[in-house]
Amino acid sequence: MTARKRGEEGQMTVLIIGFTAIVLLMIVVVTDISKVFLVRRDLDATADGAVLAAANGLAAVYSQPGAGSNAEIDQAEAQRLTAEYLDSVAAGTRFDGLDWSADVTGTTVTVQLTSTVDLPFEPPGWQGAADIASTASAQVPIR
Repeated sequence: MTARKRGEEGQMTVLIIGFTAIVLLMIVVVTDISKVFLVRRDLDATADGAVLAAANGLAAVYSQPGAGSNAEIDQAEAQRLTAEYLDSVAAGTRFDGLDWSADVTGTTVTVQLTSTVDLPFEPPGWQGAADIASTASAQVPIR
C-alpha cells in the first residue's frame, strides 16, 4: 500500500473539476465561433450573388455617355436589382436583422450586407449576439 501524505486528499477532485470547466468553456467558444463563421460564409455567398445579379442586370441598362465621357450607371436600378435578388433568395428570412446597401461608383457596383447572429451559448457576461458584415463588388460589363 502506498502511504499518502497528509493534506493531499481531494487534490484530484480539484484538478478534475478544473479541467472539466476548461473543456466546457472551450466547447462554448468553438460552438459560438463556428456558428458565426457559417452564417458569415452564407452572407458572403448572398452578397456575391446580389452583386452579380445587379451587375449583369445593369450591363444593358445605362445612359449613353456624352462626347468624351464615361457611361453613368443608374444607382436606383442597381438598388432595384439587388432588392429583387435578395427577395428571390429569401435573404430577409435567412438572416436576422438583415440590412443592405447597393452603391455605384463609375462602372463598379458594390453591395454590402449586415446581419446579426444569435449565438447558441451565452455565458454570463458575454454578448448573446454578434454583428457580421459582407461586402462584394463587381464591374458592370458595358459593351
